[in-house]
Amino acid sequence: MVKRCIGIDIGPSHLRAVQLSQTDGQLHLERVFSMQMRRNTDSPPEILKTLIKQQGFDRRADIAISLPNDAVFFRSFESDSADAEQTRGLNKFTLEHNFPIPADEIVAQECSRRQLPDEKYSVLMAVTARTSLRERLNLFISARMHPKLAEAAIFAVHSTIAVNHPEVKVGIAIIAYINESYLTLAVTQDNNILIVRNIPIASASENNVDEQLAELLSREAEITQRKVFGSEIEQGCKIYVAAGGNFDDLKAIVEENLNCQIAIVNPYAEIKNPSEYKNNPAICIAEGLALRLLAPEKTTGINFLEADNSNIKPTLDLKKEFVICAILAAAIAVVSLGGLFIRLSHLEAKYAQVKNEIREIFQRTLLEETNIVSPVAQLEQKLKALRKDYRLLASFCPTGLSPLEVFRRITVNTPQQENAKIDNLFITAESIRLSGSCNSFESVYEWQRLLREVPEFAIVDVQDAQRDPESGAVHFTMLISSAGSAAISEQK
Repeated sequence: MVKRCIGIDIGPSHLRAVQLSQTDGQLHLERVFSMQMRRNTDSPPEILKTLIKQQGFDRRADIAISLPNDAVFFRSFESDSADAEQTRGLNKFTLEHNFPIPADEIVAQECSRRQLPDEKYSVLMAVTARTSLRERLNLFISARMHPKLAEAAIFAVHSTIAVNHPEVKVGIAIIAYINESYLTLAVTQDNNILIVRNIPIASASENNVDEQLAELLSREAEITQRKVFGSEIEQGCKIYVAAGGNFDDLKAIVEENLNCQIAIVNPYAEIKNPSEYKNNPAICIAEGLALRLLAPEKTTGINFLEADNSNIKPTLDLKKEFVICAILAAAIAVVSLGGLFIRLSHLEAKYAQVKNEIREIFQRTLLEETNIVSPVAQLEQKLKALRKDYRLLASFCPTGLSPLEVFRRITVNTPQQENAKIDNLFITAESIRLSGSCNSFESVYEWQRLLREVPEFAIVDVQDAQRDPESGAVHFTMLISSAGSAAISEQK
């Protein structure tokens, strides 16, 4: 699976972006974007949106950004312990007195820790203001981008050098990054940055820019080296210069002044890229940012986003929490009461509908009733009268069975799958006369046998069994006497 990362460098007058990918351990340069910005007319969020919509950058790739040089401060502190836990105490009591940032605004990260001869340690801290960090993040959030890493520019340059010039990882070296406003110097030892200095560049005449930059770089490089190691720059020490443009004259002047080697950083030395992307040496920061996410094992640096998250402590405002709870409780009560009223209205409507249905059923059932007072009570009285009349009529039925019970006994004891049909059923107080048809005489007599097994039927006699010549069906008449009527006849 191909992994892609985007590094975005926004300077005072430029915006540069680089998209790198890694396949089988090989780094590939896929996209490069560089644009000069006018402060009054160009909007960084609008330019950032074009990276995805017009320039073909991958919207799914992780994003790394850099903070402005004037928003990041570096300072070295002495510590008695090699443990990084001491940095937390340093943040609380020391940092607020050594940086021009209010204590509650400080976002700090430890950059490196170097042992000193007196068994102490020199700790390099990088600090920025939370407001500055949020302002830079808001530019990207406005463009619907969510960076995963916020880095100091010098560490991004160091990452570009470490990947394209791996010899910097051994011994002592000096890194110089030149942009429109600042000369940033860093001294490294065995791939660790020990000191960082941001030096403003004064305006120079166009005729001797390289000469003035060379003099500034030579002087400040000697001061920085002496500050760290207390000695002059050794012969053969390498100074890596990263900037856009042609610095051949600067290289010659500095090598003559310091008797050292100047290496102009080539951001394309170890990265595969299409030929059209080889003409922009000013992408060192943007490329280093992408490398910090894509190849962390080959680079070192800091991440102010992680430091900011670790320093943010949620505060509990009890008054505010109580107000929110009260509002939520009131909202729940209002919603509950509203639901109860809605349910009550629904039930009342249902009750009225049921009352109307009962009245309609009453009117359809008892047409003779014109005075309707209580339909349910009147229906109940009518049912009681019907039950009384039914019991009176049932006493005249044979065997004491109701006509429906007689019909049920006959149908239950009908032969199955014989096409037996009842054409006429006449029930009297003494006997039952059944007229019907079957497929055959055997079916008729089978039906007779089944009815004789009914306890309530004493005599079952088949009469006038005849076959219809046209249909072939056997028509018959069956006389059934109940057990009660047979016993009365015997007594007589």
